Amino acid sequence: MIKIKKKYKLILFKKKNKLKLYKIYFKKNKKNKSIVIDFTSGKYNYRRKYNKKKELIVRAMRIKNKKKITILDSTAGFGKDSFVLASHGFKIFMIEKNFIIYKLLQDGLKRAYKDKKIGLWIKKNITLINSNSIKLIKKKEIIPDIIYIDPMFNNKKSKPKKDMFFLKKLLKKNNEQKILKPAIKLAKNKVVVKRYLNASYLKEKKPNHILYGKKIRFDIYYK
Repeated sequence: MIKIKKKYKLILFKKKNKLKLYKIYFKKNKKNKSIVIDFTSGKYNYRRKYNKKKELIVRAMRIKNKKKITILDSTAGFGKDSFVLASHGFKIFMIEKNFIIYKLLQDGLKRAYKDKKIGLWIKKNITLINSNSIKLIKKKEIIPDIIYIDPMFNNKKSKPKKDMFFLKKLLKKNNEQKILKPAIKLAKNKVVVKRYLNASYLKEKKPNHILYGKKIRFDIYYK
């Protein structure tokens, strides 16, 4: 159990065979919230089914004349981007340092393995690792074609969505600024960084190439 302030507490427990993280308020008039990672849900599968041609992240990860591409997702979060990339045939090493988020991802993957539609390629294309990305990169145990960095969007002033709320509470300290340099050194081909359109460059380092979307962009750093 994690206590934050005096308004609510976060509790992790299993309900109906699903591991869930609950935000439980101390005041009775407040509605409790919860989050679960369900790779079989429409929330995860919409981008895979209906948004294939518009997936900017897939374009950002392509390497000319190379089909079998390995990606180290250094900031896995709730695994949405990794899931989309894996559905397009990329081999993903999904790294998550926070043990609670790691357990939620692990639970979601275990249930997804049993699904007839997505189970086989999820098992084949996604490897989940509970580790600090910077330490993992420096050890050079995995040398991927691409390293993906998705920093939490702290510069956005609007009220965070439910997913982002839980991520921010669990991941108080971010090391994304420190990842860039060792990531560029390790990746075989490039490093891809996800940013808002108006956000500054990570580590104030100008990328070699940028792919622009409506709300976000992908900064690409080549070797």
